[in-house]
Amino acid sequence: MKLRNYLFLLSVLALSVLGCKKYEIGYDGEVRFTSYSLEPTAHPGLAAPVHGTIDGNTVYIRVPNSVNINQAKPSFQSSSEQAIVYLDNKVQESGVSVVNMSDTLNYRIASPNDMGFVQVIALRNAAIVSFGFYAADNENVLFRDYVAKFDGLHITVDLPIDADVTKLVARYKTTENAVVKVNGTVQTSQKSANDFNQEVIYEVTDAETIAPEKFVIKIGRLTAPEWLEMPLGPVGDFTVGEVSMALNPLTNQPAILFTRSASDGDKTRKAVAAQFDGATWKLLGTQDGISAGRTDAPGIAIDDNGIIYASYKDYETQNDSVQYASIQKYENNSWKYLNKPQGTAHRVNYLHIATNASNIPVLGYSAARAEAGAANRSTVSAFFTNGAWSTRMIDAAPATLYTRVRKGRDNKVYYAVMDGISTTRRPTIYRLNDNSLMWERVGTAMITPSPTVYGANLMDVEASEAGEVYVVFQSQANADKKSYVMKYDGATWRQIGSEISHNASGNSTRDNIALAIHPNGILYFAHSDANGIKVMTFDPLTQNWTPAKTISTVNGDKLTLRIADDGIPFLATVVDGKVKIYRYDIP
Repeated sequence: MKLRNYLFLLSVLALSVLGCKKYEIGYDGEVRFTSYSLEPTAHPGLAAPVHGTIDGNTVYIRVPNSVNINQAKPSFQSSSEQAIVYLDNKVQESGVSVVNMSDTLNYRIASPNDMGFVQVIALRNAAIVSFGFYAADNENVLFRDYVAKFDGLHITVDLPIDADVTKLVARYKTTENAVVKVNGTVQTSQKSANDFNQEVIYEVTDAETIAPEKFVIKIGRLTAPEWLEMPLGPVGDFTVGEVSMALNPLTNQPAILFTRSASDGDKTRKAVAAQFDGATWKLLGTQDGISAGRTDAPGIAIDDNGIIYASYKDYETQNDSVQYASIQKYENNSWKYLNKPQGTAHRVNYLHIATNASNIPVLGYSAARAEAGAANRSTVSAFFTNGAWSTRMIDAAPATLYTRVRKGRDNKVYYAVMDGISTTRRPTIYRLNDNSLMWERVGTAMITPSPTVYGANLMDVEASEAGEVYVVFQSQANADKKSYVMKYDGATWRQIGSEISHNASGNSTRDNIALAIHPNGILYFAHSDANGIKVMTFDPLTQNWTPAKTISTVNGDKLTLRIADDGIPFLATVVDGKVKIYRYDIP
């Protein structure tokens, strides 16, 4: 209180004395700073005092990077022991008052006999002002951007626990004309790679630097990712029969199409669509469903422009038709049929949808009966071009047990066909030629790891960016089932890893399998049986499967596994009549 009262009285005295003189606006007297510095006592990270250079009524000072330039506490003395120092009409206390030195400071110094004005111009030492590791600079290593946290000369970037840090490329900005070196080698932002297994020291200098500023870069590790169940909001209110999921390439977020079960609500069994906007799930279109009535076999695809396509087996009688496929697209916040409801040439079974590299919707299905030139249970594909569906048969098998259409990570569409004859029941894979829209077989037909192994119902197909193709299918028996993952390396099909055993005593605990490839090339395999839902990955070093991670202890029906371009895997299924979507992410 005594100091405050003294400063107040001194201020009044100085102003009153000056007021008696004929000092006009703009008057600048002789009172000045005699010293201006940054002291270690006020800045714990500072090793030694930093003194400003005084040139008349201007002070120049270099601010080390160990000092927060926005929260500095400069120390000063003036030529008058009784002077009061003001900044923006606020009294300043040496070594105590906090100032932002990134802007020019205009001080007013008032003494009982004089008043002076001093400018302090602070120049930050050569510095790194932003730092991070970005996905675009570290292809197949990072799939998100990670920005650093600064603490003086210490910079920390937290990265995923499994990220390879041996050849990371940093992206950074510096003060003007600064030069950055690591171990004497000049660095270039977004180009120079370093091993960050240990701390890396970035030495930063400029033309006025006496000694380099040494920024210490340290990699922290984020919490290990976990499979987390996503809150579904309004989606969780429905009782569901089956669900299909796709990821939007523009947002990396999931969208789903599901069929309401016979016990849900008004019992119409309509198809309902929803998408995740990054924060919440929102229903797309009419709240009770986008279809006219009962549906089955929901499928969803999203093209490169973010347009959503929904396909389903349509049981509603329209134009004397039933059980043909209806396909709608969601654009400009509304659903619209592609040409018409039930627009396919055949009644459909095992219906799936994808879009190719030209954003053409592609259907795959088994003809439910002989019609329109297709034999019963024959393998059919359809393409939506020029406003209409055109069909193309696939000479795969005289009877089809199951079909699957899927766009791989190589942006090619694949068609997996399971032969329907029990004594030859094995999968055959086709790849779509985007120029001719013809299907080309991938390797040999009737894929199997052994002459004694035959397939069951469901299967899944996936391809890497390099075009390596994978298919998974299960053995035929209901009990003691095994899954086999086969890889085509451009010449032959071969089994990778050990077969995976399932506790499956019947139809409800079988055929629930799915594949997906991470942007880093790691293959994921999900399966569900009487012991719950599990996910494992293929280890290229051991050439076998890693121990399974259990997502749920309850069996899920019909799995969809997708991995976004930012590296986040999603899995969709139905558990006890409810949609369940899991995301493998850092909690």
